[in-house]
Amino acid sequence: MEESITARRFTATLSRDIPRHWLPGNEVVSSLLNAYTILVPANEAFYIRTLNACTPRLQDDGLRQRCQAFIRQEAQHGVAHKRYWDNLDAQGYAYRGIERVVDRGIFRVMDRVAPLWLRVSLVSCVEHINAFLGYKFLSQAILANADPRVRDLMEWHFAEEIEHRAVAFDLLQAVSPRYPVRVIGAVMTTTLFYLLLASLAALLLAQDRRLWRMATWRQLMHHLGAGHGMARRTVGHLRDYLRPRFHPSRLADADALATTVLARQAAAEPPSIVPMPP
Repeated sequence: MEESITARRFTATLSRDIPRHWLPGNEVVSSLLNAYTILVPANEAFYIRTLNACTPRLQDDGLRQRCQAFIRQEAQHGVAHKRYWDNLDAQGYAYRGIERVVDRGIFRVMDRVAPLWLRVSLVSCVEHINAFLGYKFLSQAILANADPRVRDLMEWHFAEEIEHRAVAFDLLQAVSPRYPVRVIGAVMTTTLFYLLLASLAALLLAQDRRLWRMATWRQLMHHLGAGHGMARRTVGHLRDYLRPRFHPSRLADADALATTVLARQAAAEPPSIVPMPP
């Protein structure tokens, strides 16, 4: 794995005419990724606070520099996704109260009560989940027919998650390499991540009055089952993470996918992403 982590600003315009369900014919995936975008800023801020707490203790200068590059990327993710919230507000979704509860009632509480080794383990696992989701969405071209503005936002984010996928895991190995620590973090993270994502997506679908439509459940089965195969693949990637000799670098062709997406967006007229100065 040839790691290269570059912080970029997402500069594309996210105008107010983006449709509510920006992946045509698939309200489920639109709502799942809208839920994801609502959760991103609080998640990313928690990652940043956790890594900032670790970096002064690191003896490895190379890992410290990688953590700093990771932080710069994650900070831009939070900024870009918060810009997209303006569209959700304009569309009439009620979600900000729940987002505040998640931030203050979960992540801020973890800052105060969870030991640093546990917080790093949580970040390591959720970063594996983010890279996995990015890889699967990009490799299957799930967003090929999406509104290009939202597609660029999501695919830029996914590509950068692939780019820095090994940083948090390597930090965990430096802070607390014991296998049970990884398992505890994986169980907590997986439960919390998918529960929050599914609950928030269901809330958005309910506000659209689409939650109990048969077509919605068919879309969900397609996404989880024979179509995108996300249920089976999710179990597989979590099993991989729990293998004692696991390392995030072992993700076939992920780097090539990420490089292609980032190069395309940088070369667009006007570009969707712009590298930040060092």
